[in-house]
Amino acid sequence: LDEYQDTGESQRVLLTSLFGDGRCVTAVGDPRQSIYGWRGASAGNLQRFGADFGGNRESGLTRSFRNGEAILTVANAVAEGLPVDGLAQRPLVPGPGRAGTGHVECALVETVAEEASLVADRLVSVHDRGVAWGEMAVLSRKRSGFPRLEQALSERGVPVEVVGLGGLLVRPEVADVVATLQVLGDATAGSALLRLLGGPRWRLGPRDLARLGERAATLARKAAPRDADPQVAEYDVVDERSIVDALDDLGAPSAYSDEGYARLVAARDELRELRRWTWQPLPDLVAHVARSTGLDVELAARAAEDIDALADLDRLVEEADDFVQQGDDPGLVEFLAYLEAAREQEDGLEVDQPGAPGERVRVMTVHAAKGLEWKVVAVTGMSKKVFPSEGQAVTNWARQAQTLPFELRGDVSALPSLDWLGAADGKALAQELERFKAACELRALVEEHRLAYVAVTRPQELLLCTGYWWDETKTPRGPSVLLDLVHRTLPTAGGHLLSWAAEPEPDAANPAVVDPARAAWPLDPLGGRRGAVEAGAALERAAAGDGGGGPADASRWDDEVELLLAEHERLRRRTDGVAQGVVLPTTLSVSQLVEMRRDPAELARALRRPVPQPPRPQARRGTRFHLWLEETWGQQRLLDLDELPGAADETAPVDDDLAALQEAFRASDWWARTPHELEVPFDLKLAGLVLRGRIDAVFADHSDGFVDVVDWKTGRPKKGEDAAVAAVQLAVYRLAWHHLSAVPLDRIRAAFHYVAHNRTVRPADLLGHDELISLIRSVPEGGADPR
Repeated sequence: LDEYQDTGESQRVLLTSLFGDGRCVTAVGDPRQSIYGWRGASAGNLQRFGADFGGNRESGLTRSFRNGEAILTVANAVAEGLPVDGLAQRPLVPGPGRAGTGHVECALVETVAEEASLVADRLVSVHDRGVAWGEMAVLSRKRSGFPRLEQALSERGVPVEVVGLGGLLVRPEVADVVATLQVLGDATAGSALLRLLGGPRWRLGPRDLARLGERAATLARKAAPRDADPQVAEYDVVDERSIVDALDDLGAPSAYSDEGYARLVAARDELRELRRWTWQPLPDLVAHVARSTGLDVELAARAAEDIDALADLDRLVEEADDFVQQGDDPGLVEFLAYLEAAREQEDGLEVDQPGAPGERVRVMTVHAAKGLEWKVVAVTGMSKKVFPSEGQAVTNWARQAQTLPFELRGDVSALPSLDWLGAADGKALAQELERFKAACELRALVEEHRLAYVAVTRPQELLLCTGYWWDETKTPRGPSVLLDLVHRTLPTAGGHLLSWAAEPEPDAANPAVVDPARAAWPLDPLGGRRGAVEAGAALERAAAGDGGGGPADASRWDDEVELLLAEHERLRRRTDGVAQGVVLPTTLSVSQLVEMRRDPAELARALRRPVPQPPRPQARRGTRFHLWLEETWGQQRLLDLDELPGAADETAPVDDDLAALQEAFRASDWWARTPHELEVPFDLKLAGLVLRGRIDAVFADHSDGFVDVVDWKTGRPKKGEDAAVAAVQLAVYRLAWHHLSAVPLDRIRAAFHYVAHNRTVRPADLLGHDELISLIRSVPEGGADPR
């Protein structure tokens, strides 16, 4: 039983009922770490283990194979005094090769913004010395600091990921989609609509937004009962008015600026159209919102600057799909409530780390980091009332109606007691309640120290602890007891003090108030690029003779005219009706690209009217084979439903046995090799399209220095033209791995391995980057024949 300490009371009863009658049971856990208290876990489970299972033979696992010795010095200082009732209090010692290693740094700065800058600068410096981004993490007690930390890292070009659904929801592109969903599902979602209208897409200014608010009040007054009391009716106006309703009924155009009214009408029409699609399955609705608002195109256009943005939208669609699969009533309103709960509560949920290692710095809560490790970890926000979070995480059943009284819990012996029956009078009861409150606060503080112990034991090589004096408060915070403890331990640990800002004067003003952040509103979508764009526009006007530059040389514009005419023809084909085809989406799977090469008209029909595919035993057999390979090689990834392995093996006989495929594969040359990666997802941008797919396997263990990209096929080998068309798939996989790994393209081979026939096919002269672009451009959108 691993981590018995984090078992809830009902689980403890179940386990003792099953195994508590003399069976040999082993529990592994660290009594000084924090517990998953929000799941009902109890810190007393390890202490009661002997009584639960009849006997207690204890062994101390105190040798750390993760942390350097300097880091363990800080960890032991934090753990000192933490209660481990019934168990021996043993300090951690370094494992083999860890003695004399590790480094600890500490800093106290003036403002929370300076803290984010210091952390970002230190991570950049460490990366410059050879530590991969994926080997670093930034931990925080609360999520409120995430946007500031993410911004500081992003400004320095650091790839960063805020881990967890709560972190996903703060990404601007995801927040815009969620805000649109809120407006579609809730007529009172005024703040969500305000985000959209005042954002970079619609860019409504304060005057037009104020007029929209006045229109909302007018509509609310009209809806009030005629015989209502005027004072009550006025209150109802404030309570009931909705700018969502006002957007749908704008009133007189003269109330707004000309440009503002035009934008409001466009936003209204778009939302009306989207409401017609709310009947769709939830994942489809989320994807449709992204497409209809043009967000997916915008993100694809700037994929070079923000490679994670499209992946963030995909993750939101995956969350919607998971919600549909698990929910009893998976509607839009319920999904929005789930997202809101995740936003508020997810610092108490376990989260996975998506993506391949080495890609991004992770920003997460300390709770989410439990059980994980990195080479470098920064623990931020170690300021008073922030970490430890004094007085904000106290469980006191006497003051919280939703909390189970401690006397009714199975771990009552490890909890503060309240003698509410023994009080002689009201005064005595009040004193007992105050004593009980103090005991609960002390218990909460101990849990905060347990959480700090988790934080400082995450790094292998470098621990950075930081705090600040000023955030949004009127009075300075200063270092918490935890940061003071790390500061005092630095000499023993051989650590380094980066800075220690002096305490502000008693009458000092908050720097954030003295010099508040400033920004233009409405937001300029060009941002810092406006100067360059305007300079380019000036050059264009000058070349055309509009800027005093003299008459333009018409011959210089021949190429541009040809391109514009070609673009006009493409747009005409897109908009001339069904007879000319359908709009080519901005994102295609690799299988769709292969289909476009094989039969453009068939792809157009599938895009125009997608229908469910009939059950395919071949695909199920191929899926089972791929899953068997993943289990065999010990690597597993989540798969999209429309990209299940083996889905393209339409030529496979239905009665092939999985065992026969396994036996055939064991006889192949691939069986003796070790894959470098399995089921590698990718997004590859070519000729304005985003191609998405998954590479079955990548091998980098060959003695000739080549990398092999392999696609497993459980069907029959293809011949002739079919083989040439199928080779497009390998060409994309080969190019995708080149971009993912930076391995030179001429050092990457690609192959199909037909498992049942034990035959590996390596097509010669696979298409390169330019050839793939030519292929895409040779097929007009919608599958129309080229003319």
